Amino acid sequence: MDERRDGRVNHTIQRELGPLIEELNDPRLSPMTSVTGVDVNRDLSMAKVHISVMGTDEERENTLEALRSAATRLRMEISHRIVIRKMPRLSFYADDTMQTGADMEQLIDRVMGEDSRRHADRGGS
Repeated sequence: MDERRDGRVNHTIQRELGPLIEELNDPRLSPMTSVTGVDVNRDLSMAKVHISVMGTDEERENTLEALRSAATRLRMEISHRIVIRKMPRLSFYADDTMQTGADMEQLIDRVMGEDSRRHADRGGS
């Protein structure tokens, strides 16, 4: 499979998974869940699905558990929606990029606030 086709397969599976995950009726699933990427191996036997969950570590783990238990059902649903020679098995992994970015943004805001207060205190003395 060439690189362009790899990218199309990855993108197509990612696009189809999003709405399917939203339709899952599992209380363990966080409402702030998104599919950030899919990497299908060359022989189409496995798809590594990267999931971002905004929330606590517990919410992230619960969401991954829910997705792992629904993997076979999600795979079947996708195979009905797209034409592909072989539908890969889905494996779910946490993608902490968005959470790390949000954490960094909070940290920067806090430091900027402290810096502003420090400068205000100096100016007022």
